[in-house]
Amino acid sequence: MKRRSVAILAATGAVGQRFIQLLEGHPWFDIAVLAASERSAGKKYRDACLWRLETEMPKEIGEMTVVNTDLKSVKEAGDVDLVFSA
Repeated sequence: MKRRSVAILAATGAVGQRFIQLLEGHPWFDIAVLAASERSAGKKYRDACLWRLETEMPKEIGEMTVVNTDLKSVKEAGDVDLVFSA
């Protein structure tokens, strides 16, 4: 099965973090885009997010740059097959 590239909207919130936890390392999905509010857009995920889960933030996720949640920004950030909205 072909892996699907995904975006996560509202990625810095609690539900967005849970999406990351569930999808990171999943055999069917690659997290390609993390989107959040204008306040977080342009920052590295590790700097934009107060990680609240019991597991550590995945290092490669922490290095990703957050984009704004508008459709244009998400489309420009990467070619995604699916979008998860937290």
